[in-house]
Amino acid sequence: MATGNPAAPRSTNRLNPIYALWSVGAVRAGLYELLAYWHRGASDWRFMNFGYAFDAEADNPPLSQEDEAERYCAQLYHAVASQADLTGKQVLEVGSGRGGGASHIHRYLKPAGTIGLDITRNAVAFCERVYADVPGLSFQQGDAMALPFADEHFDAVVNVESSHCYPDKGGFFTEVMRVLKPGGRFLYADMARSQQLPDEELEAAGFTDIRSRWITANVVRALEADHQRRLDEINRRFPFGSRKLATLWAGTKGSSVFRDFTSGRIGYFIAQAGRPE
Repeated sequence: MATGNPAAPRSTNRLNPIYALWSVGAVRAGLYELLAYWHRGASDWRFMNFGYAFDAEADNPPLSQEDEAERYCAQLYHAVASQADLTGKQVLEVGSGRGGGASHIHRYLKPAGTIGLDITRNAVAFCERVYADVPGLSFQQGDAMALPFADEHFDAVVNVESSHCYPDKGGFFTEVMRVLKPGGRFLYADMARSQQLPDEELEAAGFTDIRSRWITANVVRALEADHQRRLDEINRRFPFGSRKLATLWAGTKGSSVFRDFTSGRIGYFIAQAGRPE
């Protein structure tokens, strides 16, 4: 069931041209491949998402000292994945990137096994090296549009800030439905450029018990609180000529994506849905 939010994005056909380029799946996949290769030694950089600030500080999950630096990014995964009890379950993350999210889910939410799937070969190689000592956590290369797994294989599928790059979101939802066990849960978050939550598309793919809501305000608060760290990381890791593009995926204050969030041109939602028993 969709939940309204006054911060839901305004309907508009206007789209920042830099963001439009970044949203092209092939372009973004190529840039991620290059990023993963250039920063293959940056084992302390494990997340690439906009983050999440809980409404109350008391809701912040406890993190190890090693994970504190990227707290807001980790909290987005915690908010999404903790929508279901994953203890002892088999979990797939589609679009696992640098692996921080799959690692967080596996270490803090205690599934029996977690697989991170990403289309980017260099990102998978990075994850296989960095998380090699985490029992039950593995990574492999694959396409979200043709998941390389048997039917009814997972108890939960997680997808965070990735599906807006896919060429056919409905096709992706159908694949998620296929690999979920009966009664399994799809745990999902992404940005959206319209006033529509994903409920109708999820229902069309066969999902039931759909619950979604806008969390744009929580994402903006996280970006504000995390601004200086993100800016410092960009200045430390990227050559001068590439920093403007880096601010786009980092969402720093003043970037086009941050302006789009605060103006209502883009919204951010969290959702969960079930495969019928």
